[in-house]
Amino acid sequence: MVGLLPWIVTGMRLPLQNLWSSSTTDPADMPVALLPFSQYSVVLIAGLVLVGGAVGGLVGRRLRPRLGRAGVVAAALGLLGVHLVALVETAVVTGAGLSTDRSVGTSSSLSAAQVYLAALVVGTIGAIAVALVLFLVLVRVPGPGLVVACAVVALAFGVWVNAFVDPGTRIGDEGTAAVLAVTRWVPAVVLGVAIAVVGIRTAGRVVAAVVSLLVLWTGTAAITAVATAFGSRVYLPYPVDLATFGLQVFGAAIGPAGAGLWNALAAAVIGIAGALVLGARRRSPRALR
Repeated sequence: MVGLLPWIVTGMRLPLQNLWSSSTTDPADMPVALLPFSQYSVVLIAGLVLVGGAVGGLVGRRLRPRLGRAGVVAAALGLLGVHLVALVETAVVTGAGLSTDRSVGTSSSLSAAQVYLAALVVGTIGAIAVALVLFLVLVRVPGPGLVVACAVVALAFGVWVNAFVDPGTRIGDEGTAAVLAVTRWVPAVVLGVAIAVVGIRTAGRVVAAVVSLLVLWTGTAAITAVATAFGSRVYLPYPVDLATFGLQVFGAAIGPAGAGLWNALAAAVIGIAGALVLGARRRSPRALR
């Protein structure tokens, strides 16, 4: 449930839908749903689900000696159960309100709304699968692998924190923009701390830190590309054009104009500085006593 917390505290109202059966302009009139099903919220859905897997994995790693194999399996099944309940409830609520009129661009047997709902369900199932893998990786892998996994955690956690400020169901203001300008650095802090804690004392850990920084850099650009592409109604009916547009956005976001490069550099500074400080503390006479 921790993963869904931002969505819960912001009201859990389903985002306004382009294919809704009735004309609705007030977000308060939308039904309650456990996930924000909308093409404009695909990144948010993934972030909520992945943070659930990340929190479970980190707790499981801490408690692994007590849990044992059976406990880890039970925790994984519990994580899967929570996400499946959220998915089924949201799919039912969304499907009940969508229009079933036929639309140009779909087959004769399926409406645009059915294709839309199916795509969201399949995408969410994919996110749940990745969350389970992330859970198992965080529970079991040694230090270098943990750092790389934490790059994914950092990306998801950044989306998760932003959702408290802007869940995507209301119009933002200057105050929201100011807060988001600060929270954009959350992924850098999370990954930087992970690099510092694991350390850079061996070649393997240095390589893992570099790989994790590349994941943060490219992952941030990918999030921007996905959010921008799926947020464009013009390209949605045309998958090839949608992919082309997304790649163009990714190319722009991977450079200095995007946030990914600066997040990676900030994470590197935090990680190196933190590793040096922690290393010095471990070598201090007091620590050696």
